Amino acid sequence: MQFTLTINQVKALEWGLNSQQALLFAFVYGCPSWAKATTTDNGVFFVLSKAKIIEELPLLTDKPDTAYRMLKALQDVGLIELSSTSNVTLFRLTDKAAAWNKKEDGSEKYPTLRAGKEGRKKIRSTSEKNPSKVGNKSEPGSEKSPTNQDTSNQDTNQDTSHSSQGAPAAPSQPAVLALVPATIPRCEIPEDMPGPKDQSCKTFKAWANYAMAYRSRHGAWPVWNAKAGGQIGQLVDRLGVDVAHHVAAYFVRINDSKLVNRMHSLGDLLQNAEAYHTQWVTNRQMTGTTARQIEQTQANFSAAEQALQAQRAKRAASHAE
Repeated sequence: MQFTLTINQVKALEWGLNSQQALLFAFVYGCPSWAKATTTDNGVFFVLSKAKIIEELPLLTDKPDTAYRMLKALQDVGLIELSSTSNVTLFRLTDKAAAWNKKEDGSEKYPTLRAGKEGRKKIRSTSEKNPSKVGNKSEPGSEKSPTNQDTSNQDTNQDTSHSSQGAPAAPSQPAVLALVPATIPRCEIPEDMPGPKDQSCKTFKAWANYAMAYRSRHGAWPVWNAKAGGQIGQLVDRLGVDVAHHVAAYFVRINDSKLVNRMHSLGDLLQNAEAYHTQWVTNRQMTGTTARQIEQTQANFSAAEQALQAQRAKRAASHAE
């Protein structure tokens, strides 16, 4: 996750960026210093998945579609060019984007790697072909590898390479935006998932968690229809929108024979929603076998109590004689 970002408010206002777009571009601008470069028919681009944006900028959004719409907005104002492969988004900065950190004389304060011929020249100028700049000792108090000094870990999801790019990231400026860490792992929703597509819908989150867990366990998507939609809606009403999705996913992991035989149907989830909520909170599954074991333990205890009481009564009767 990226801890700090520097926003050029003058350029953001000049280019008509809102605060969210400016935040995203401040992150995207530094990506060529660490992101994996890939050559396409249209030139060199850099890998930047929607999941990566969510991971690094949790304050910005937690929705892949929203992240992509914001990238499209940056493309519309001429700051980036977008491309893609079958499974990941690609981008590169435009010449206009270089003005984000220009000095008054027009030169760049902190040169940033851009795709194309210029980018490839910069890669070569700092590669092993020119080793004179390599191997010097760091100055006292400096970092040995300051390339990603504003980021906790850039080597997360994209097979990134710090050594292949060779361009320094912009150092922190006085105006710094602090980001809070993401605490909930997220994944992109498959396009073929049935059910609601509007992520602002009340039932979307609960259904998505149930459906993803269901497919992971049973190998197919659950059926979505009017009845399923009504049941998910009732689940959210009974447990709350902040909890229902957790319980829905947990329910599918319960190994009770009855639930497994019925393929963890929504009807079973809704029938005992509050009980499954308790199991989720305590992380203790109450299967039929567990219940029978508890019942047998209680029966044995009760039988022992009865035997003890009988012995006490017998001793009391013998003393009375």
